Amino acid sequence: MRNWITVPTVMCACLLATPLAMAQNVGAYAPPVSWDQAQEIAVVNGVIAIRKIEFDDGNWKVEGRDRAGRRVEMRIHPRTGEIEQLERYD
Repeated sequence: MRNWITVPTVMCACLLATPLAMAQNVGAYAPPVSWDQAQEIAVVNGVIAIRKIEFDDGNWKVEGRDRAGRRVEMRIHPRTGEIEQLERYD
């Protein structure tokens, strides 16, 4: 008689606990880098006069000038915010 009550109780407890355990996937999704964040990344890396920021070919592309007046082109990864390419021209 005891097994007849125990088995359904354990099954219900397992089914109720499953959605709670599945909701804890920390770090699985990184929010995309916004236009403002791409601008901030460029400024932190020395671009003081931003000419253009655009999302092209799956990356943020930033064009501008640094403090020395050199032309800067930068490509930023849209999920991580890492600089994939940074070129300075005289």
